[in-house]
Formats: sequence, C-alpha cells, structure tokens
Amino acid sequence: MTGSSKDQLLEIYKLHAELADRVSQRREGANRLHVSLLSGFLVFLAALLRFGSGEISTSTLLLFSGIIGMAISGSWYIVIRSYRQLNTGKFAALDELEQKLDYPFFRREWELLERGRNRNRYWKLTVVETFLPTIFFLLFFSFLVIAIFDS
Repeated sequence: MTGSSKDQLLEIYKLHAELADRVSQRREGANRLHVSLLSGFLVFLAALLRFGSGEISTSTLLLFSGIIGMAISGSWYIVIRSYRQLNTGKFAALDELEQKLDYPFFRREWELLERGRNRNRYWKLTVVETFLPTIFFLLFFSFLVIAIFDS
C-alpha cells in the first residue's frame, strides 16, 4: 500500500471513528431524555397522590401511570438496543479498516479489556444502560399490579 493510500485510509478511519463517537453522544442524550421524562412523570404522579387528583381514583391513576410508564420504559430499552446495534456495525467497519493500518486501536483495547476480565469484570456499557429502563419498567409494572388488585 502506498503512503498516499495509507494516509487516505487513516483519514477515512478518523472520520468513521468520529461518527461512531457521535452515535454514542446521541445515545447519551436519549438516555438523559428518558431519565428526565420518567423522573418528571414520577414527581407529577407523587404530587397527584399527595395532594389529590380530583375525581380520579388512586387505582385509576396508578393503572394509567403504570401503562404510560411501562410504555416509556419499554421504548427507552428499544432505543438503547437500536444504538447498540448501530454501534456494533460501526465498530465492525472500524475493525475492518484497522486490519489495513499499522496498529489496531480498537481491537487492542478489546484484547486488554478481555484479559482484565478475570481481575475486574468489564461490563459493556449498553448492558449496564439497560438496567435503568428495566428498573423503571418494573416500578411501573408494580403500579399496574397494585391498581388491579386494589380495585
């Protein structure tokens, strides 16, 4: 491979790595949006339960809150999975590009993470990210169960 070809390949690699980073930033923004939305919804629900919700019964309030909260939590989980799939594709393409470069940055990083697993278990970020929507989903599911058994 000529020096000019390698320089061009390196520029493509840099661009693709930057695009992969932007996907991660968008994912982070989506996570913040969902956390804010669900937290705000819980604060609103707590205020309604504390100060009264007019003629709406507590069971009805919990029923609809459970459904809405589960829907938002479920959509959040799907968004995280979609970003995981998109990043998987981007890093697979980067891995292909690295095979033509002198040093495989990302492949080496994964090798080091894999080796360190025996001492300090590495958890993939997208796996950890799915914990929070799952917890919110279970919380809102419990609202649904309480509403059903309370009525």
